[in-house]
Amino acid sequence: MKKWQKMINKIVLMEIIMLSNSSVIFAQSKKYNPYYYPKLREYVDCNQIDFSSEYKKWLIPDNSEKFVDITHELLGNGYVFERALFNSEQFTYENIDGESYYKETSFNGILGDKYTRIEIFIHPEVERIDSLTFTVNGKTKVGKNICDFIGEIFIEHIYKVWERANDPDSPNYYVMVCNYLFTEDKEQFGTGFFKGTYGAYCYIDEANKKVCLDIDAGGGELNNRNYVGIWQSYKTKAVKRCIWGDYRLPYTFDFDIGDEDMHVNPKYNSPEWEEWQSEIVNPEEKKHWWEDSQKEGCR
Repeated sequence: MKKWQKMINKIVLMEIIMLSNSSVIFAQSKKYNPYYYPKLREYVDCNQIDFSSEYKKWLIPDNSEKFVDITHELLGNGYVFERALFNSEQFTYENIDGESYYKETSFNGILGDKYTRIEIFIHPEVERIDSLTFTVNGKTKVGKNICDFIGEIFIEHIYKVWERANDPDSPNYYVMVCNYLFTEDKEQFGTGFFKGTYGAYCYIDEANKKVCLDIDAGGGELNNRNYVGIWQSYKTKAVKRCIWGDYRLPYTFDFDIGDEDMHVNPKYNSPEWEEWQSEIVNPEEKKHWWEDSQKEGCR
């Protein structure tokens, strides 16, 4: 009887271990929503400054999804990249021939734990300096302070992901995971550098062998490009959280208290955020500040 009892105990123990392991796998594959504040604070520390690693992990498909890394396949087949994947142009319309048209604009973002508004303009012209590296240039704006920058965006991976792991016919999408480093002009006032993770949703134009910005994925054209990282001052070495993108921003916690639309928490309100609200309602009010050379104020 004792032998049988020992065997039963071993079997029960093995079952417990197997159940424990399977729950760990499930926990690892369960993703949180970095845009949804009430739940976000359960997974990450709101006092943390740099969320670039967390954002990269969130972008990369996990074992709950069926996916394939197609980066080198695209390179081997001579694919090129649409410049809107790397600049701040905004989609306006598509003609009857399927050609997309964009307009110059700037990204909107937050800087520091006070969620100061920062705007990032990336010039439409982008240069591909090797198979996976692209150089950009543009301007940043905080308050009245406008600075020039140059930078590089390096593509780490492009994934094709199926929404349902066991259904190859389920809808699929493509996500591009990159690193970026933008350096502001050291001769200008209040400057520093930006670095972090850039994520963009894209689609593959097989007929023209081109990787293009997908304005429908990621929650529509308002969420398909996001930069998550830090800004560090050249002078003081101070490091601040810096996140920008098309519209709603990940890892901003109680700053955005909206449901379907972005809504700035009143405690972070400022003239700059009031201006943003006005621009959302009346896009024609958007100023082309990047065409100005004004450099006043401080960061």
